[in-house]
Amino acid sequence: MIRAIQRRLAARQGDNREGGFTLIELMVVVMIIAILVGIAIPAFLGARKRAQDTASKSNLRNALSTAQTVFTDTQAFPITPGTGATGMISVLTNEEPSLTFLDGSATGVGHTSGAAKEISVNSMVSAPNLAASGTNLDEIILASKSGSGKCFFLRHINTAAAAGLSGSYMAETTSGGCSAKDAPADASTTPPWTAL
Repeated sequence: MIRAIQRRLAARQGDNREGGFTLIELMVVVMIIAILVGIAIPAFLGARKRAQDTASKSNLRNALSTAQTVFTDTQAFPITPGTGATGMISVLTNEEPSLTFLDGSATGVGHTSGAAKEISVNSMVSAPNLAASGTNLDEIILASKSGSGKCFFLRHINTAAAAGLSGSYMAETTSGGCSAKDAPADASTTPPWTAL
């Protein structure tokens, strides 16, 4: 057998014709490429979804930083008392023009985020502040829809630390709308909210 292979190789080398690939060799190469593509595409798509989710979360954090700057100046999230989130939209837009802010005090067109750079905003009096008969709008909810189809919510409560609920919390959902009004119920210490 080995001698037959050697003779065949010697005969091939004796020919002046250029040798080519056989059909089987070409099929093996095509199969290897197909397997590698089959492995690479799902990994690429997963990385793409993670990148889209990260972009959405980053935009929420930028929006919260802007809102906290406003809170520092006014000690409330709405800019003009009594106007709710609507009064805050124009100020937030002026402070962070790279994002589009939407009034998230309602649901539907014009209130719901449809892209990572669209941030739905709603503010309210936090539960600890309500219990203390406070009227300061010290809680804000931001919503952003990722390109992957997930909706991310960021809730921030500016209450005294003694209340135990102050801080920032993140939640996500794949069902329902993506307006700040659609955020999960206020259960800041339990899922679906996770502390940041």
